[in-house]
Amino acid sequence: MKAKENKTLRNIIIFSIIALSCGWIGRLVDLQVGTDENGSLGQLIWIVSPLLCMVILRSWMGDGWKDFGIHPRFKRSIFLYMFNILFFPFMATVIIGISLASGWADMPPSSSTYLAAFGMALLPSFFKNIFEEFAWRGYMAPKLFTLGYNRFLVHMAVGVIWGAWHFPYLFMFVDTTESMITYIPRMMIGVIAMSILYGEILLMTRSVWPAVVMHTMGNAFIDTLILEKFIHIHEEFSIVAMPSPEGVLTIALTGLAGLWVYKRRRRNISEFPTQPKFPA
Repeated sequence: MKAKENKTLRNIIIFSIIALSCGWIGRLVDLQVGTDENGSLGQLIWIVSPLLCMVILRSWMGDGWKDFGIHPRFKRSIFLYMFNILFFPFMATVIIGISLASGWADMPPSSSTYLAAFGMALLPSFFKNIFEEFAWRGYMAPKLFTLGYNRFLVHMAVGVIWGAWHFPYLFMFVDTTESMITYIPRMMIGVIAMSILYGEILLMTRSVWPAVVMHTMGNAFIDTLILEKFIHIHEEFSIVAMPSPEGVLTIALTGLAGLWVYKRRRRNISEFPTQPKFPA
């Protein structure tokens, strides 16, 4: 048993090193071959490498596939699927409503075309998040859980590596004049809050698909709002009112949602499947 645990820990370290380095390798590739409006070879390396590493570790380095979370478990988790679909749109709508009412934000006239832009973003976001979630919730989180570590330490560890994975391409998807000295720590707290929420849903459903659905809705709904300028948050209020992971209101609401799922999971623990053997 000890040898198996050591092998699992070794493989988690390998995965983490590759996850933390693949984006910087991708940026070096981009410097050589360039980028265009459709993306780049470097971004492809960044997105694909963690999942490819997971496949290698599970197939040929002893990790196996029992805790992969590939089964959707719709019948057991239909309520959570609905929650996952609606949470980020509802949260963003609440934050934007507060921001508009408080004068923290403006909504340009072009916002009438938002729903079409949101619909266009869903499919690309879905495919991107299959790669992302089956690496983080499909590999790193369940492997750490099987080692018996405290669940919140696991959520934090996954959140730290997952957040740092974003660093090489962070500035391509973030439009801010804020100092990185304050922005990055707050962004990391936001990613850890999402890691807690996604991780608790993984523990509750034993499936990665709810996290794929939730992540897809969050990216398509919120990123479209911000990156396509459908909402303008006044700079002096962006720390509080930005509906993306680094916003204070977003962090608070995501953390409360994670706590709610944790408490719900504890109340219904007798209904959980027995495999994989995550902590109760």
